[in-house]
Amino acid sequence: MAPVDIIILILIALGAYEGYKKGLLLSIVGLIGFVLAIALGVYFMDPVSKFLAKHLDEITFAFPIMAFLIVFLLTLMLVGAAGWVLKRVMDMVLLGGLDSIAGAILGIVKSAFFISLFMWLSLQFDMKMPREWRAKSEYLQYIEPLAPSVIGVLEPVSPKLKELQKTMEDIVEEFKDAAAD
Repeated sequence: MAPVDIIILILIALGAYEGYKKGLLLSIVGLIGFVLAIALGVYFMDPVSKFLAKHLDEITFAFPIMAFLIVFLLTLMLVGAAGWVLKRVMDMVLLGGLDSIAGAILGIVKSAFFISLFMWLSLQFDMKMPREWRAKSEYLQYIEPLAPSVIGVLEPVSPKLKELQKTMEDIVEEFKDAAAD
């Protein structure tokens, strides 16, 4: 088994455990919150970036990332608080066992997606895994295309994703230029 397969299996097992612990309801709330945080982060990245530009003079090339992270984290905190309240209500209804098993399944799917997303984004930064790992991997061929496929499906729905990709490419180039200096 290739080292990358071991890493993938460990991360998926951790995702299953985390999903089991949280349960389906909190996992879904967390996933919706994550998607909502990304959408709001992209949508408000430009206005918040302009606000930061008015009040700060340093590291101006990082304002889009900082703006995205501010909106992203605030959204996650608000959705997390709402999820906490929903979980308390769910515990009162006593559907814990079924909720936990379904949460584990969702945890596996989420882990696979985020592994794929990480691998896809790492290629944007020219970080490649050793060819030997890729050639020997049994699971990589199933995991790797998940994020690009999901984003490909969502692209027609949200033209902002193209804008976000362009912004990320510009930021990567600025970081490369800054590192070269």
